[in-house]
Amino acid sequence: MIELQTHDGVPSGAVRGDWELLLEEDPAATIFQGPRFLARWAEVFGERTTVRIHTVHRDGRLIGVVPEAHEREGTPTGPIEVRRFLGGTEVTDYLGPISRPEDRADVTAAYLGHLAEDPNWDELIAGGLATDSGWAGALERGAGDHGLLVFERDEEDVCPRVDLSGGYAAYLDRLPGKYRHELGRKARKLARDAGELEVVRIPGEEVADRLDEFLDMAAETEPDKAGFFAKEQIRTWFAALADEFVGDDIFRLHQLDVGGMPAAATVSLVHGGEWGLYNSAFDSTLRQLAPGMVLVGELIKVAAEEGCDVFDLLRGDEPYKYRFGAQDRAVERVTLVRR
Repeated sequence: MIELQTHDGVPSGAVRGDWELLLEEDPAATIFQGPRFLARWAEVFGERTTVRIHTVHRDGRLIGVVPEAHEREGTPTGPIEVRRFLGGTEVTDYLGPISRPEDRADVTAAYLGHLAEDPNWDELIAGGLATDSGWAGALERGAGDHGLLVFERDEEDVCPRVDLSGGYAAYLDRLPGKYRHELGRKARKLARDAGELEVVRIPGEEVADRLDEFLDMAAETEPDKAGFFAKEQIRTWFAALADEFVGDDIFRLHQLDVGGMPAAATVSLVHGGEWGLYNSAFDSTLRQLAPGMVLVGELIKVAAEEGCDVFDLLRGDEPYKYRFGAQDRAVERVTLVRR
């Protein structure tokens, strides 16, 4: 028997523990869809959001989790009740349900059946779905069975990803020659023109005190996003994320020193054999020497040596990402309404 249970807020105790285990069993799931990340998101950003976590069970065993956010939004014709998958896209690169692959259809049916019986919503904007996870297709196929209409299915964004299977040497062999030579040339030029290079991993106990430096550098790197990085809420978010994950070696802060001075820095989230480049920054006075590119190139080597299969550059199709041989992973959005 399949049963859907609804929890107010991110659950604790046994349910949360089972959710963590299920996260490891879904090959398409990411740290962004786990209870720890989403609980922190709700603490920092969820003041105006009602959090509902739907858990799907078969004969008492957890087979799926659908983290949901309820929001009331204004439109030209009046306010509407909107459902989304939990986690704002400003800071969350992948969203959506999780389950073992063989349970996707049952979890989708249970969730859509619940929606069909709930009169208190107008739209489900189901975004953040990695195309290879199968969730967008499952929602589209299942909608009609429950009296729901697929208003739109589109590509929301892309996450360029680097294949590290086989190790670093295999990665270099796959990388087009012009890009492979460019990486080496940039590192040599930076060292020649600015000083000796050293990649430094900031010790966990120092990360909290160094985050403001990183965010200040990020604001200078991207002037159009300076206001974003200056927000107190965003600084609180990075601090909360570090507090949650530094101790588990998931949250990592790296710095590239050039001639003994910081030239670039990155925040990464490393989980389940995937290295996610969450944010990056560099000294804008060294822009022509590409210290950020050099640091990312070095981190790809570190990730491969650690045994990661994927280096995910996360959301955005910035041209620099493809110079590392990254291939797009589409992120889809399905909007459902009542018939």
